[in-house]
Amino acid sequence: MDAGTRDAQVSGIDGGRRDSGPPVDAMAPPSCEGVSCEPFEYCFEGECAPYPPCAGDGTCRAGSTCHARYCVPDDVDVDGDGSPAGEDCDETDPEKSPLLDEICDGDDEDCDTNVDEGDPAAICEYYPGGGVCIDGSCGCPSGTFDLDRTVPGCECAAMPDLGQGVTCETAIDLGDFPDSPGRTHVVTGNVLPDDRVVWYRFTATDVADTTCDNFHVRAQLMTNPDDTFEITVSRGSCGGVACPGPATPTIDYSWATDFRGDVGGVVSGQCPCWASPTAPSDAAAHCTDDTATFFVRVRRRPGAALSCATYALEISNGMYDS
Repeated sequence: MDAGTRDAQVSGIDGGRRDSGPPVDAMAPPSCEGVSCEPFEYCFEGECAPYPPCAGDGTCRAGSTCHARYCVPDDVDVDGDGSPAGEDCDETDPEKSPLLDEICDGDDEDCDTNVDEGDPAAICEYYPGGGVCIDGSCGCPSGTFDLDRTVPGCECAAMPDLGQGVTCETAIDLGDFPDSPGRTHVVTGNVLPDDRVVWYRFTATDVADTTCDNFHVRAQLMTNPDDTFEITVSRGSCGGVACPGPATPTIDYSWATDFRGDVGGVVSGQCPCWASPTAPSDAAAHCTDDTATFFVRVRRRPGAALSCATYALEISNGMYDS
């Protein structure tokens, strides 16, 4: 066919030979090869044109679905998420597709019309902070913690409950501990979160004596995983001291008068002791009333690894001998 160009090596047009250029079919549309169109457009006769408009579901003809007010052919994947328009719930967002898993963000990723469905712990499994899905965010309810990432969810709870024993003035009251016949009590906890301290208080009662005092207060960590915890004890008040000096961190504390001996060059202790102010000999002492309130603070040692492991703190009076 004549392409409308001068014939090669022959003067004039239409010299009886095929034109030097390729043949042209006047009925063939221009090629769309290499044409790039914007989303929700398609190539027609070498030009980009928008898909037909739609007002909502049901307004597109068979074989197309309404997305972003355009009737998109069901087999076209506008957002490139691997899910074609006939299956995708949102062709404007590649983060929404039936091929995706649901994550915790208050949105519907997997196109099933449900938000953040599934196991609250499982959909937060890969979140850096772990936890469970709560109102579109991964985290832990107040008082719980996700310390072991191999266990889905918030597997650890603060002990005692948050808000208890926060300060010395609001210490958890363990009651009275008479030295006769003696009493012991064990409390447990984990002092979470990391910077928390827990205070306990108790009143050690010195029952009246006539021969030998049995007063022996002791606070000791019976269980202390990896030497994680320590205690300090104050006698008499929150700012009091634990004789013979200021309260210092320890794991085993005692304050007792159930002995008689030399303490720093001074004869001390009340065993034996006499009820009257005047002792019959220098070897005896007056049986004084040493009743006092003690305050015990438990904390995690600086630098100790954070874990859900619990301590067991034993409080006693009159149960041990000096």
